[in-house]
Amino acid sequence: MKKSLLLSIVVVAIFASCNISPESKVEVLIKKDLVKSLYKPESYKPVETIVDSAFSPKDDPAFFEKLQELMSIVKEIEIDQFNQKHAKSTMSLWSGPYQSAFGRNNYNEAKENYDKATKNIEKATEKGQKLGKELLAMLNKKPEFMGWKATHNYRADDNEGKTLIGNSIYIIDKNFEKILFSCEEEEFGQIQEGIEMIKEIIEEEGS
Repeated sequence: MKKSLLLSIVVVAIFASCNISPESKVEVLIKKDLVKSLYKPESYKPVETIVDSAFSPKDDPAFFEKLQELMSIVKEIEIDQFNQKHAKSTMSLWSGPYQSAFGRNNYNEAKENYDKATKNIEKATEKGQKLGKELLAMLNKKPEFMGWKATHNYRADDNEGKTLIGNSIYIIDKNFEKILFSCEEEEFGQIQEGIEMIKEIIEEEGS
């Protein structure tokens, strides 16, 4: 009798696990991950979870990483371009046939800064172009199913006890076993904007 009862419990548990909704499976993973970063984990309350299919490269963390790297390179180039322009202006200020020792020293220092910025721009541009080609190649591939994308809304208290609303995006593997990527919904939107920019480049080059 005891064995029969135990077997029944096991069978029910197995069938129950098979009928768990994708949203429920995702919420279990998200809660385990999310509460680690909350000020008051006990205050966490899920509001809504929407699960949809995820396709590469649009939802691929590897693509996000390369895109983020490209954005960082662009920022570096912008900074070096500013430094280059400033150094060139300083060189112009201290140049001329009647340089004093002080003026010559300032000119040489500005020249070094100009050369350094120029070299950095050349290196970063070469690296950015190579990375850009990799991103373009990834976008040109046929989209492939890679797992699940979950939009998760929740409530939680901050360190002052105020209840805040959180909106996060999670990329989950095909078997609902692990989180591949997560970020705030706003950040994910910025990533998608970057992807659209890359697509525009593809269309321009193809025309």
